[in-house]
Amino acid sequence: MSLRKELLLVLGIVLFGWVLLVAVLAKWQQGRAGRSVVAEPVFLHYPGTESVEEQTSPNLGFRKYWFLLKEEYPSESVSRWYQQQLESEGWRLVGARDRRWFRQRDKDRAYDTYQATWVDPRNLFQLDLEMVSTVEFVGHEGGTESEEREPGIKVYVTMRRSLIPGFVLPPTETKPPRSEIEVR
Repeated sequence: MSLRKELLLVLGIVLFGWVLLVAVLAKWQQGRAGRSVVAEPVFLHYPGTESVEEQTSPNLGFRKYWFLLKEEYPSESVSRWYQQQLESEGWRLVGARDRRWFRQRDKDRAYDTYQATWVDPRNLFQLDLEMVSTVEFVGHEGGTESEEREPGIKVYVTMRRSLIPGFVLPPTETKPPRSEIEVR
């Protein structure tokens, strides 16, 4: 046999072995994946919002809905309800236990915001809660300014797969831009 024929024979055997190895590994992985499918947790809706339309993306494990809570700022009833429901199922609150409203100011508006994040017992999914109350600043004669708060609180609830399972960072409080110059 010539060297060329021997090389082609060896290359054919290696190629056949590679295809066989990939096929066996694919079959093994498919069998393992079927046994280890993780069910998505139940997406809880705040009472009275069960019929609210959701924004979903099954491939990304993302579900979101929002509504206007007809309570006055600084209501935390939604947060308390989610905390009670989720923690009874083994979910845990990420970050500090004492959540507070914080303000982000824009030119003629401010947004009082409340954020909380919970993770499921396996750290595979997280539920983010964000509540926003909007304030408009109204200028008066004489240079005085007053606040007029829009009625109700906008509530956004999002459940998604954790970006890095087992490692979830608490939501970061973004600070409003400063308009004055800081002197040291």
